[in-house]
Amino acid sequence: MSEIWYDNEEDVLGIQVANGKYWKSVEVSRNVVIDLSNDGKIIGVEIFQAKRHLKKDAPLVVAKASIKARP
Repeated sequence: MSEIWYDNEEDVLGIQVANGKYWKSVEVSRNVVIDLSNDGKIIGVEIFQAKRHLKKDAPLVVAKASIKARP
């Protein structure tokens, strides 16, 4: 199961790569966080300030992602 979402208000691109019980998030580099399951597998990735990091490819990536609904 994979899902890509984008939060336009916060400029965050999220990629869920697998299902699993969430354990914790780890910042692997500035503005890039991975989510780990309780058995240590990567279940997601978030890229903060996504438009800046993706540069010219940002419009394409954002267009392909679903827009995350704000609560």
